[in-house]
Amino acid sequence: MNSISPEIICAVATPEGTSALSIIRVSGKGSFGLLENIMSLEKNRLRGMRRKVGRISEKGRTVDEVVAVSWPEGKSFTGEEMVEIICHGIPQATRTIMEMLIRQGARRAEPGEFARRALGNGKMNAVQIITLAALWDTEKSKKVFNGETEESCMKLLNKIETAREIVEGNIEFDEIHLDGDGKHIRSVFCELMARAKDFRRKAASIEKSCRVMIMGPTNSGKSTLFNVLTGKQGALVSDEPGTTRDGSTCFMEVRGRRIQICDTAGSNGIGLDRKASEAVIRGLDEKDRVIWMSVGGRIPPADEVKKRVGEVIEIAAKSDLKDEMEMKQILNISSVSGEGLENLRDIISRVPGSMSLSGAAERIEESIKKSYKFISSQEYDLAAEHINEAEIEARRIIGKGENIHLSVERALNSMCVGK
Repeated sequence: MNSISPEIICAVATPEGTSALSIIRVSGKGSFGLLENIMSLEKNRLRGMRRKVGRISEKGRTVDEVVAVSWPEGKSFTGEEMVEIICHGIPQATRTIMEMLIRQGARRAEPGEFARRALGNGKMNAVQIITLAALWDTEKSKKVFNGETEESCMKLLNKIETAREIVEGNIEFDEIHLDGDGKHIRSVFCELMARAKDFRRKAASIEKSCRVMIMGPTNSGKSTLFNVLTGKQGALVSDEPGTTRDGSTCFMEVRGRRIQICDTAGSNGIGLDRKASEAVIRGLDEKDRVIWMSVGGRIPPADEVKKRVGEVIEIAAKSDLKDEMEMKQILNISSVSGEGLENLRDIISRVPGSMSLSGAAERIEESIKKSYKFISSQEYDLAAEHINEAEIEARRIIGKGENIHLSVERALNSMCVGK
């Protein structure tokens, strides 16, 4: 994660266009003095938690009448000196004020930079950042995120601490044995594993939605697979080459995680189909995943596809046609019989990369299971080692999220410049 910049940043925090009001945010050491200058206020007028109605003028001409609301370091959203300028929602006025701020030494904020500073200054934790980014998908997913994931992680951490104390108590005092207090230990770990599962599910639900592209040669069953996975007849299906050109797309939940599934034109098409396929390849990036399918797995993924995306899931399509199958170490799929579909759903529901929130949640759950396994065999030193690993992972999530760097960065980069 980038270090916190000492620069003053500014951004329009409200949507573009004409409206009753607009808000311009300014954050960083020196923000108070900068606003005092462009509002022609006496020195220190905005120091502390203050509010001031005044005019912003340029070359003797009033740009707008505004309200400046200030927060001192430690009290603001970012944890820095911060001022919000409430002005009229007139595009020309907001543009002029932004230009004046930049001439006075501020710079335009990058996407999510205010939230990044809040994270760096301890005003928000990593889970709150990811949850905040998930709010932008609320309208599409019909969900409202209200801090359940953070609460789930905190409860999980408390239970991990309890379990660790039990294990360490046994090592130090040798007082706990499965034939005596075993029922209590089992109860604690059963609840702990249930909480770990709940946290993993909630973590998946707030991860930034992942785009999965179904690609491959014509007539390999891409559109049929799209319809089976989404449960809709959104893609046209035909034996004629070139049926899919523009492609279909659908947001869906797979194992609790929000996925965008996209059907695409055949990679070996001609004419407009080839152009459509080439356009899809040019639009790929490292955050995308590709399901590459061909009959029998005979045609390997295109080199350009492998170079551009984060992961290629290679599958052998139409596995119900046994006479066409070849022996390959790839996933066999049949949209007719259903073979391999559950395995495919498991794969696409996982977040690629170990530095994701879902990845950390899975590691916590696995460490807890290993700890309980060693407790069952009364190997308490090994049990303590694994429960400590789970606690470290959980504490880092609640902090700045060094162990979930990928998810935090994706969340910050998805935010607007004013957040």
